[in-house]
Amino acid sequence: MDTLIRMKVDDINQSLIDFLRHSFKGRKIEFHILEEEPEMDETEFVLRDPIARERILKAVENINQNKNLKEYTLEEINSLLNDAGKCDE
Repeated sequence: MDTLIRMKVDDINQSLIDFLRHSFKGRKIEFHILEEEPEMDETEFVLRDPIARERILKAVENINQNKNLKEYTLEEINSLLNDAGKCDE
């Protein structure tokens, strides 16, 4: 039998221990403790990729220094998006 119980360590209480003792009485059981990584937001996720991180940090630097900037009208952006969608077809 393979049973997985996921819970916060603060939720471990006497009832869980009693449940385990009752359910698995007389048998050997094994505990596997796996500490989950805390959830990360989208920015942290993207910045884990070294190539993406470098590009994003360079773009922020360019914005701060007001260089290598391009301006687009809303119509130009829509046209670019429509053209990009045609490549997927």
